[in-house]
Amino acid sequence: MRFRCDLRLVVGLCVPLWSLSGSPVLAQDEPAKGPGVLERIGDTAKKVGHKIEQGVGKVVKKVEEKHIGEKVERKLKKAADKTAEGFKKAGNKIDQKLNH
Repeated sequence: MRFRCDLRLVVGLCVPLWSLSGSPVLAQDEPAKGPGVLERIGDTAKKVGHKIEQGVGKVVKKVEEKHIGEKVERKLKKAADKTAEGFKKAGNKIDQKLNH
């Protein structure tokens, strides 16, 4: 059952691409009139990649401007210090109880 669904999906995706691109013999005989389907898909992928790069660049810039890394580092250090302090107090209490 799963194999049939996957096969239908593959055929359903390939047939439109094949019909739009035309047969290989016709494509070689006719002069190029414009970009083919695969070229357009490639160009679109490049554009999407460029947009992603721009978006990531903006996020990195904002993170740097707001010093988020430094803020996170300070908070983690503060939490670690409090934890160490808590363990030290607990250790002192245990020592007091064992020594009495």
